[in-house]
Amino acid sequence: MTLPLEGIRILDLTRLLPGGLATLMLADLGADVIKIEAPDGGDYARWMPPLVDGMGAMFRLLNRNKRSAILDLKDAQGQAAFHHLVHSADVIIESFRPGVLARLNCDADTLRRLNPRLVVCSLSGWGQTGPYVDRPGHDLNYVSLAGLLGSMLEPQPLGGQIADIGGAYCAVAAILAALLQRVRTNEGSILDLSLFESALPFVTIQWMEMLYNGSTTLTGRYACYAVYQTADQQPCALAALEPKFWANFCLAVERPDLIPYHMEADKQSYLIQELRQIFAQKTREAWLEQLADADCCFTAITSPAAVTDDPQVKARAAMGLAGHDQPWIASPLRLGASPVPMTPPPGFGEHTQQVLADAGWATMGSQQDDVS
Repeated sequence: MTLPLEGIRILDLTRLLPGGLATLMLADLGADVIKIEAPDGGDYARWMPPLVDGMGAMFRLLNRNKRSAILDLKDAQGQAAFHHLVHSADVIIESFRPGVLARLNCDADTLRRLNPRLVVCSLSGWGQTGPYVDRPGHDLNYVSLAGLLGSMLEPQPLGGQIADIGGAYCAVAAILAALLQRVRTNEGSILDLSLFESALPFVTIQWMEMLYNGSTTLTGRYACYAVYQTADQQPCALAALEPKFWANFCLAVERPDLIPYHMEADKQSYLIQELRQIFAQKTREAWLEQLADADCCFTAITSPAAVTDDPQVKARAAMGLAGHDQPWIASPLRLGASPVPMTPPPGFGEHTQQVLADAGWATMGSQQDDVS
């Protein structure tokens, strides 16, 4: 099977989640992804608990179908070797704070002078410009300033890494677009991506509603789109936004009198109280059975540990456990029905000699001897 990115070589200088997920999706599309790791331990995710056979579970999850080479970019010889690799690379993706690569003589302008067709993707917290450029940050900081937490009834940490994972998707899209542009122009690109800005589209609807209505619909303020507790104290989600779904729900719970109040702002407190009382009358399983065929957008709320038991997840082989309960997740970028070949995540520096030899670089001194 020929994969769409076969023949594309990516030098991956990222660590942890956003860059790791982005290059995982690109590797699954056939790209030759080479993790360039520092000799002091490389990607932090390699050693972060929980460990599976001495390797971090998160690293295993994010780094199949990749190779690993150890280069010390703080060392002149390591920089020279990296510059040599750049000549045959198509993409470099990095996630350092702005200014770090310049100090290592590996900034985007320097690298593109070596290879004008190179696509250089910088994936940083705040981007390469602006007043926050030197600030540290994590997902919680990005989504808080993006307005996501402020749209909630009670601001609290979200149940996932919105900016980090959104940033990974943005990086994939931008890199693919830059490669397509290169086909037309024969020129590479410099991509400046921000995790903070990757979170902003997630608040688009709330922002628009606040501008025009002064309130939001999708944040638990409307009864038709909210979370409720059942008689056995299990949470369930109702998302009956459209009038037909709301009517179907009201009829299924034998409350047709509630149908006219669907989107009336002054009736939402009343509706929420009524639905709380309705759901408190039966167990979650009873409600799932009663509403299964009601066509009203009703689901249970699943814990992360139980997601792999979901019939839809199983049917599409979307994620699961392999071997000694090692987690894996399929790339959501599916091209055709053929399964994606999967090689195990690389050992630390496992491919250093091979990568350098393939590039015609034979003089690495002690760095070659560090290969594990």
